Amino acid sequence: MSERQPDRCGHAEPAYGERVEMLHLRYFAAVAEELNFTRAAERLHMATSPLSQRIRDLERELGAPLFRRSSRKVELTAAGERFLPAARDIIERFDALPLLVRDEPGGGRRAALVGIAPDVSGELRTRFLAALGTQHPDLDVLLHPASSEPLLRALRAGEIDLALAHGPVGGRGLRSHWLESQQVAVVVGRGAGFDGRTSVRLDELATLPYASIGYDAAPELYRRTDELLNSFGVRKRLVVEGHNLGGLAHVVTTGQAFTLIGMGGGMTARTFAGEPVVRLAVEDARLKMTTEAVWLAARAAAGGVVADLVATVTGTLPGP
Repeated sequence: MSERQPDRCGHAEPAYGERVEMLHLRYFAAVAEELNFTRAAERLHMATSPLSQRIRDLERELGAPLFRRSSRKVELTAAGERFLPAARDIIERFDALPLLVRDEPGGGRRAALVGIAPDVSGELRTRFLAALGTQHPDLDVLLHPASSEPLLRALRAGEIDLALAHGPVGGRGLRSHWLESQQVAVVVGRGAGFDGRTSVRLDELATLPYASIGYDAAPELYRRTDELLNSFGVRKRLVVEGHNLGGLAHVVTTGQAFTLIGMGGGMTARTFAGEPVVRLAVEDARLKMTTEAVWLAARAAAGGVVADLVATVTGTLPGP
């Protein structure tokens, strides 16, 4: 990185590196991984135009194009290929910084903040906490409830140590471990034409909208659900604003739509307890909701609380 050079008035001009911020590196890494500005913008929860402008700002500061853009595809240039590993390394090191101040040496009690998604089963939650209590009795675990995507954002920002989120989960710097799969069932209000049934074919639901909370809760999960339902001719949608499970229950129990729930006793299933609904097994597709433990690789490699959490979930709660 170059030093500041004085301008004509004697003031120091900032070197290029002082105008390149962490957000520029995160934007670059997202586009490099997606090789698509629209998908990268969705992943970053921003519009495509400002993302493209930030990438051009970064290229101007570095003095080299990082991407080759065409109407059909986006590719990394040779400079982009060289820059990507360094950008990822800086991002991972930056995300590991909270570890330096959060863990206290000296054998005292330690704190761990674990994110947990709404439909993690009670049985998995109990096994997870029991395993931590046995292996690390000095660890005070505070649960942070939120939907899967907000949990992943908090994880990348170093605000939580580990997340129990609904998969599939991916992304640079993240590592995950499968923990459970739940059978998924259809829920529809009584009087909607399925009373007395115990199962249903998905194509029988084509006249009803599929109701869900906001897709930003778990974008990849809902994308795959959309693809599956579309393949069976179920194309109507009803998205309840925000992450309002109570609102979801209202539109389903009154016969306006159907929804899908995990059968492991998570919050969505409990929302319908005591409501006038019919739960139906799916006949023509194997629907499952998975839960994965997710963590930042750099923080686990640095040891401390995150390493202990990871050792517990991978050693005591192994997936198949």
